[in-house]
Amino acid sequence: MAAYDEAFAKAGQTPGLEIWRIEKLKVVPQDLSTYGSFYTGDSYIVLSTKQVPNSNKYQWDVHFWLGDTTSQDEKGVAAYKTVELDDSLGGAPVQHREVQDHESQLFLSYFKKGIRYLDGGVDSGFKKVERDKYDTRLLHIKGKRNVRVRQVKCDVSSLNQGDVFILDCGLVMYVWNGPTSSKMERIKAAEVAKTIKDEERGGRATINIIDDKWDCDPKFFNSLGSLVSECSIKSADEGGDDREFERVAQDTVTLYRVTDASGKLEVNEVASKPLKREDLDSNDCFILDSGPSGIYVWIGKKCTRNEKKSAWQRATDFLSMRGYPEWTSITQVVEGGETPLFKQYFSTWITPNTQRGAGAGVQDQQNCHGSRIRSSTDKYSNEKFDVTGLHKKASKAKKDFIPDNGMGIKQIWRIEQNAMVILPEEMHGVFYTGDCYIILYTYKVGNRESYIIYFWQGSKSTIDERGGSAILAQRLDDTDLNGRAVQIRVVQGQEPEHFLRLFNGKMIIFLGGINNEVQEGPAKVYHIRGTNEFNTRAIQVPARAASLNSNDAFVLETELLLYLWIGKGANEEERTVARQLLDFLFPNRSAVEIPEEDEPLEFWDILGGKEAYATGKRLQTSGNDMPPRLFQCSNASGRFLVEEIVNFSQEDLVEDDVMLLDTFDEIFVWIGKGANEVERKESLATAMEYIRTDPAGRTPDNTLIMQIKQGFEPLHFTGHFHAWDPDKWSYGKSYEDMKRELGKENVAATRVQEELACYDQTYTYEELTKRLPPRGVDLTNKEKYLSDEEFKKIFKITKQDYLSKPKWRQLEMKKRFGLF
Repeated sequence: MAAYDEAFAKAGQTPGLEIWRIEKLKVVPQDLSTYGSFYTGDSYIVLSTKQVPNSNKYQWDVHFWLGDTTSQDEKGVAAYKTVELDDSLGGAPVQHREVQDHESQLFLSYFKKGIRYLDGGVDSGFKKVERDKYDTRLLHIKGKRNVRVRQVKCDVSSLNQGDVFILDCGLVMYVWNGPTSSKMERIKAAEVAKTIKDEERGGRATINIIDDKWDCDPKFFNSLGSLVSECSIKSADEGGDDREFERVAQDTVTLYRVTDASGKLEVNEVASKPLKREDLDSNDCFILDSGPSGIYVWIGKKCTRNEKKSAWQRATDFLSMRGYPEWTSITQVVEGGETPLFKQYFSTWITPNTQRGAGAGVQDQQNCHGSRIRSSTDKYSNEKFDVTGLHKKASKAKKDFIPDNGMGIKQIWRIEQNAMVILPEEMHGVFYTGDCYIILYTYKVGNRESYIIYFWQGSKSTIDERGGSAILAQRLDDTDLNGRAVQIRVVQGQEPEHFLRLFNGKMIIFLGGINNEVQEGPAKVYHIRGTNEFNTRAIQVPARAASLNSNDAFVLETELLLYLWIGKGANEEERTVARQLLDFLFPNRSAVEIPEEDEPLEFWDILGGKEAYATGKRLQTSGNDMPPRLFQCSNASGRFLVEEIVNFSQEDLVEDDVMLLDTFDEIFVWIGKGANEVERKESLATAMEYIRTDPAGRTPDNTLIMQIKQGFEPLHFTGHFHAWDPDKWSYGKSYEDMKRELGKENVAATRVQEELACYDQTYTYEELTKRLPPRGVDLTNKEKYLSDEEFKKIFKITKQDYLSKPKWRQLEMKKRFGLF
């Protein structure tokens, strides 16, 4: 350890967080009480140590954080010392470069109360601020789960109506709530102001909350140095989102090799999207450039120290070379320790030297977040999929695990702050969309007790809560049951039959949860759906008329009234369970049953007025002999395939694929945001062929075949799903907001015949080089839409000659002519 800084002597030896600040070009450990506060004039090193589950080994993430006004010297020392810390831990950590205001979600997750930016820094080329002096300052509070507090210019021009600001005048503070700011931002701002009062002012300051008079409070604007009459406050849109640029999908992904094999250091482009695992070589380092979405440095196991050191520096140089923002993330990963976010850029990811054939071990084909993996030996096949097989009704691939009748003993816990909190028996069957639960079920096989541990994950629960539920389920099995339980993960909407049997038709899922607040209104609505007494359940939905569905039953609850609304297509089981649920939820109240189309005026008034909801001939038919069918279309296996999904829910709509929903009267081609061009085109053609070969006599002339986009589903599509969540892909934006952002022409439902025609068209060079090329054009292969004559005119060679050239040469030519 002598070769490393003494400050790192015991670093990474116990799980937890360790932070150092760069002071006078040295690393200085920070006190635990300061964690989460960062001076904008400084640089920091943050080390996260975690123990690998069921192992004595550790895994590390090391971040170096750069403040807005930190000096170049400090930046350099932070980067250098990060490498030193990495070396002291055997080169195993994943390295991350973090920039103020643009920190990664992983970094922010360490600080549960949010992070705080403080003006000033140590004396290293930046003037240190006297921290006890009460200079007037304006703090900008932004964020929901991971809130940031940032000092901004103390002027009315810094305000915007969508955020919250704290004007700190020393012993008087103002919390200014923009009229369209979120509830969470307001809560967090109040917490920050109280912290400043208690910890920096010794409890002597007074706090004034400004809500109603946000645009005219004289004391606030005078303290800000502005006259009320002269104030013009920016709208929420004008306030902007500095991370919007990060969200823009990047079509160009390029891989560079860093090598000194020739005796001098060279950086050469070796591949572009789609990348394969075989493009990486253990003897060298590589830089993966995915644009402003991030840059990755991959360290091969056999690379030289010079290559490792130079790769990071060259990756940093890319920021200025490519004109990327200074806050673009740079992450270093080592061979064998690649993160899912790194692997997502590779169409194939097979660990080298994997054994195949008889007696071989399990292949390391890891399906990472955002990517679909296929074997490197599987070339993409153009073999046509046989559509006629889809007309056979699918059956479940395997029967549900049903060990008994569900009448055994249940213990249920809700996950709260990574701990298990027991639920009383009267709450058994009650779940919340924002929470996770663990159910221990005990039953007897002969005279021997057997156990099942279900861990149920709500659709709105966080990644941390889901991970925590799995860990706690394992811990329960290990510590209390000596590993004798069967563990089953259950996702909301995908509950197996035995799980539902535990609640005997009395399962209800409410909106909200521990960390997922829901604005409560004067009414609540519950959507009831199922095909038998066991799988019928109730889910709370937004209290508005648009949530209704002719195919099902609904309960409408207010403080004084209770209605049971029966859709025309609701089956007898749904009606029966609806009545049972009323007795379960409201034992001392009687409900008024309302058949669809016989609603009294007050029914619609409670829901905020009558509006369109899911209805139509199919949804109004009880016991439909032609139930809807859902198919998944994907080429992730190396060949385009279509597979039916049985007992489907909204969770089955895969964002990386295309889905076909057959409602008999209509065929919907649902395009996921991550679907590739091959899947889009093949799915459209499949939908047409599916109808042409239908033995029931359907044709493209008598059946409507529509293409719809993820997030813009019409009511006659969503009506075939139980408790459709309209916010799942909207990220809190309204439908109108999303439509304005993307353009009406990009979100409208269109006929499949029209969409297919787009793929066979040719376009002029001028049309293809516009900022927004024609609809349906594959942005990575624009050249194929040129006519043969125009292609030869632009490239000076024929299409056949072009296709005979190596991929890197084709890429170079496309770039030269602005077609990439």
